[in-house]
Amino acid sequence: MQLLTVARRNRHNFQSSVAWQSRNLSHFTRPEKSTCIIYPNVPDACHNDQVSVIYFVVSAPKNRNVRNAIRSTWATRAHPKPLFLCGIDTDLQIMNLLEEEAQLFNDIVIEDFVDTYLNLTIKTGFILKNFLRICPKAKYLVKCDDDVFVNPTVVETIIAGVSGTSLPLIGLMFDDGTPLRAPSNKYYIPTWLYNKSYYPTYLSGLGYLLPGKSVSRIFDESLKVPLINMEDVFFTGMIANEILNMTLLDRKDYFIYNRPKMTKCLYNRTAMVHSFNAEELKEVWRSMGEC
Repeated sequence: MQLLTVARRNRHNFQSSVAWQSRNLSHFTRPEKSTCIIYPNVPDACHNDQVSVIYFVVSAPKNRNVRNAIRSTWATRAHPKPLFLCGIDTDLQIMNLLEEEAQLFNDIVIEDFVDTYLNLTIKTGFILKNFLRICPKAKYLVKCDDDVFVNPTVVETIIAGVSGTSLPLIGLMFDDGTPLRAPSNKYYIPTWLYNKSYYPTYLSGLGYLLPGKSVSRIFDESLKVPLINMEDVFFTGMIANEILNMTLLDRKDYFIYNRPKMTKCLYNRTAMVHSFNAEELKEVWRSMGEC
């Protein structure tokens, strides 16, 4: 089914926990083929040229409670409604429940790859592929994680404020990132995957905005570069910034990585804030209505 296998025997041994038979993203995403196991109907808004944004949310198959929290909170202000992208879980019961959920809500794309944290680069590749199939005329593609609070009103205001023939990628910029070599670190990357001592300037993977007209170029170029496990570095840093020389726009005032002790009304003025569980998402949403 997939070319990447994951064994959990030793979580700190990257070489044994990830067995890449290929680092060519095209071997996973198979761009010329239909790879979806389940996909939603194309939103009506995507049939015209007026849609400003479509949201793709990275979500694990087991995270139904988080998806439900999103559906009842910030997704109510997003038009068209956000789409969740999931891969395959080895637990058959989880997959059966996910397929039922997909049929019920018509907002889940299930792709043919093993859904693990180490496969986030592959997962984002599938997001780009599905954007080009579902809503390629959108002005912007928003990719975000399901533990991120999103304020669609602010996102759309940011998008409305950019214009021109060459639109920027937008998000929280890191311009001094360095690879973490401690195997116990969540963001560990071994030298056999990436041997430079620095990362190119990139946008944080908590959530970023890609110009719709640039998605095809980013996706096509990503098929030529050996993938790494840091999806934000790979797509926005190595591909968009270094290779394609696209502009990255830093909006650190709107994209918050480490959730501060914010007053409830500040969420009305931010685009994305990381990180929340399902109940916290609902609480923030309720508190915004009190401002």
